[in-house]
Amino acid sequence: MSKKFSKEPLRGMKDFYPPALRESNWIIEIIKDVAERYGYEEYKTPQLEPIEIFAAKSSDELVNEQSFIVEKKKGERLILIPELTPSLARMIARKSQELKKPIRWFSIPTCYRYERPQKGRRREFQQPNVDILGEESLYADLEIFNIIVDIFMEFGATAEQFQIYYNSRRFMDAVSNLILRIEKDKTPLVYKALDKSDKMNEEEYEKYLIDTFQDEVIIQSIFKLKDAKSVDELLGKLDDIPEEFYQSDGYVELTKFERLIKEVDISNYCTFSSGTVRGLDYYTGIIYEVFDTGKENIRSIFGGGRYDDLLSIFSDEKITGTGFGMGLYMLSLFLKTYNLIPDEIKEKDYSDTIYIASINEDMSTYAFELARIIRDEDFPCIIDYRFKNLKNQLKKANELGVVIVLIIGSEELTDRTVTIRNMVSEEQKTVDLDELINEIYDIIDQFGDNKFDQ
Repeated sequence: MSKKFSKEPLRGMKDFYPPALRESNWIIEIIKDVAERYGYEEYKTPQLEPIEIFAAKSSDELVNEQSFIVEKKKGERLILIPELTPSLARMIARKSQELKKPIRWFSIPTCYRYERPQKGRRREFQQPNVDILGEESLYADLEIFNIIVDIFMEFGATAEQFQIYYNSRRFMDAVSNLILRIEKDKTPLVYKALDKSDKMNEEEYEKYLIDTFQDEVIIQSIFKLKDAKSVDELLGKLDDIPEEFYQSDGYVELTKFERLIKEVDISNYCTFSSGTVRGLDYYTGIIYEVFDTGKENIRSIFGGGRYDDLLSIFSDEKITGTGFGMGLYMLSLFLKTYNLIPDEIKEKDYSDTIYIASINEDMSTYAFELARIIRDEDFPCIIDYRFKNLKNQLKKANELGVVIVLIIGSEELTDRTVTIRNMVSEEQKTVDLDELINEIYDIIDQFGDNKFDQ
């Protein structure tokens, strides 16, 4: 007996059968629709990139521990993209002088991360990205926040179900350097520690801090930083705040951004969080993570932030940008938690599909001719190839939810006519071939949208 291979996809990857793919596409189309309302254009990058552009700006952990590396030719190491921002930066740098600023782009790439598969995480995943580049003001960050809120509202989510937890890297730099007096070269380690704070239990986390810093002052400072839900709460935990802190770019930026959030009336969806720092090294300004805040599944859905110098690995030109990458799988889990995906999304809608049933196989050539006429009018069309037992053919059409069935027999073939059956009203009549399309439009207009209510 020959060897039988596993029917399962690779670990951490998924087959999308038509119902699951319809659901995924429905989610994607809503995201695209919101992005396009804000004037964003879709772009696409290769899924393979030189590993160097990710090593230069993404975290070491992401590149060295969580990525799929391809080395087909000795000395040439490629990476299956684990995220999109470095590829976006490469594209912008390549044609920067030709592109009108600000640049509003979105993409729906497939990304890869070699990590332990678990609920909410796969090794292959789609990750919608929305970015605005070349706009330095906080209004760009504010626009991104509005897009996020609009996406969730479009699905029917409420402020009780999700929150955008935000912070500022520049603000945290000022807190670390000016108040806590942590050396600048240790600041990235502080961010990494804060990013891990909700990924370990208390005992593991304390051991991690001790092993990383071996400095009780820094360790206690990190504990103070990780849980505050307002700027005032955070500063209230800290002693000896110098006046220069209140003049720092980070403090001024964050307090202005909080004012803007209130002015555009999205503050119900947004909460300051001192523990939100994002794990990637290239973030420089406003950063955020969107959380499911319900009781069933309290966890991060996705995140993003401001990056000011990502293009530096490709050119000397400075272009700032801000945006997010949203894991589609995590978003779908959120939507399912709150029953925000309509049941009918998974079912294919056959209401505008024309079904051709034939008395016998002698009708096959005529059936194909009819199908061509119908498809040329952009109607989907199915030919039943059983070519016998008309009752079973009609039953199949009814099970699919078809509204119109065309029945052809020897008389229709001879007379160049077709019998058109309305599956909703159960009425049927025979019409000349040149009247067929008008009859189809009449029935679809009358019954196509409300066939389920009949």
